[in-house]
Amino acid sequence: MASGFWSHYDKNFGGGIKKLLTGQPRRGINKIQNGFHNMKLSSLDKSLRIIELMTENPRGLTLSHISDALNIPSSTVHHILSTFLSHGYVSKDPETKRYSLGFRFVSISKTILENLDVRQIAHDYLVKLHEKCRESVFLAVLRDAKIAYIDRINYLSGLSLATNVGFTTEPHATAGGKVLLSELSRQELERIYRGSRLRRYGKNTITNLHELLKELEKVKKQGYAIDDEEYYEGVRCVGAPIRAGGKIIAALSITGSVFSMTMERIKDELVGLAVETAKEISSQMKW
Repeated sequence: MASGFWSHYDKNFGGGIKKLLTGQPRRGINKIQNGFHNMKLSSLDKSLRIIELMTENPRGLTLSHISDALNIPSSTVHHILSTFLSHGYVSKDPETKRYSLGFRFVSISKTILENLDVRQIAHDYLVKLHEKCRESVFLAVLRDAKIAYIDRINYLSGLSLATNVGFTTEPHATAGGKVLLSELSRQELERIYRGSRLRRYGKNTITNLHELLKELEKVKKQGYAIDDEEYYEGVRCVGAPIRAGGKIIAALSITGSVFSMTMERIKDELVGLAVETAKEISSQMKW
């Protein structure tokens, strides 16, 4: 009786156990693994298609517009957008319910562009600019919502400034910082300052976000910025944008005392020198 049972078991089930132990059923397991792999790829593909669609529609799209345009179920779109929102890759307008690319993409794109090594390309131009104007010259980028100084050609004019290479500070009170902020959206600026009062550094610091927005619009139109004792008292500065791929990736600035950098000299001479040098550097930023 027992031998009959084991004979029956081996005939009906033993082969399956043997196959499992000898690795023969791998095709079935592989199909399952490939299914999960394809599911992940499909989800990633949908995510990338949503990003590309939003890139083409900078004013934003509603969830239903995205779903209809890409023929992706609205529940899937909602899940993907929720993930993007939580990581800052997408922002949502609470009034219009439109989704648009978030500030995180700006940060990533700036990092990529900065890796072109703007410091190395710009350095010789900064030296020439310093020789022409006989003032201190700086190169800065925007990193983590701060202006970060990455190069400096110093002029021993008696000025003692803390803005050495590696120094970071809030950008709204500096000429270079205002240049770097000038093409950010209002939403991006509000994210940087989080609705709080802007810190005062010098006697002429702009401490109101509304006033800063007006100043940045002016900077954007004229193509340069002036710091008139906004960060350091007794110090003026003029800044100009350096671009790559049409985007501002850095700013150069000329800094000196109010005695050597009169407003008349800034407008008649230094603005032109700063803007011209920035354009020369920009022309070398190939990507």
